[in-house]
Amino acid sequence: MENPTPDVLKLSSRGQNTRKNFGNAGARKRGEANFMRAFERAYFARASARGLAAGEFSLAGFGVADLVWIGLTKGAGLNEFTALALEKQLRKRQLHAFEGKLKDWRRALQQAFRYRYFADKAIVVMPSENAGPAVANLEAFRHSSVGLWTFEVTTGKIREHYTPTRVRAFSVEAREKAIRTLSSKVDLSQL
Repeated sequence: MENPTPDVLKLSSRGQNTRKNFGNAGARKRGEANFMRAFERAYFARASARGLAAGEFSLAGFGVADLVWIGLTKGAGLNEFTALALEKQLRKRQLHAFEGKLKDWRRALQQAFRYRYFADKAIVVMPSENAGPAVANLEAFRHSSVGLWTFEVTTGKIREHYTPTRVRAFSVEAREKAIRTLSSKVDLSQL
């Protein structure tokens, strides 16, 4: 388990490597994975992040998010180091799901919209140089309440074109399942 900063607990996905399902075409996914790892580092550094993150987060029926994030504040009430106390605290926080795409904004929007069932905010992240068509169609993102951010790998600059506000997950049950899944992956000795 690799922790990008001392205050970010990066959870292991330990799921199957879905890239293997696609044979040689899966090699293209490596570029997307590298893009998202660079985005993670920049996002955690920018936010002075403190919280839980999981890459390639799979929730049956809702797809595989490239990154999910639950931010915690200092003194988040984690004085009691039990799975139940952690799950209770995570329920009070916003769950963000990120979908990274190098080019295909329509597919990214479709995938991120599915994450809205379990995530409070779903955000598409694209490279700045390829995001022109997505930015030109920003109304589609607003209509779906899915955020659009761009990221420049060379500078580490993140630009928020649209971030939904006052939104919650579509399904309370799916959100609860996502929280249970995340909290079950936490090694409490690391808190």
